[in-house]
Amino acid sequence: MADVKMAKRAHKECMERAEYGDLMRATNKRILERLERGRSAGRISQQRLAEVIGVNREAMRDRLSGRTQLKAHELAALAAFLDIAISEFFHVESPD
Repeated sequence: MADVKMAKRAHKECMERAEYGDLMRATNKRILERLERGRSAGRISQQRLAEVIGVNREAMRDRLSGRTQLKAHELAALAAFLDIAISEFFHVESPD
């Protein structure tokens, strides 16, 4: 239990750092926008996405609303299901 509390505190401290927090918020926003585009294009329900990653509809709703972060293996499964590259979930700046 102490490990969980330490991890939560460390995560909170990282999120409070402006640069890291901004990057995480931007990444989460991009992921959710890309999922919404995929859902709209294919008329895919939250229930179907939940089945793809092995959670219930309520847990998927929490992920799509941003209350719960998607895990890496969930993103990989969703990218495969939507037939997109996983990199589409992330903003990658090209080097100048």
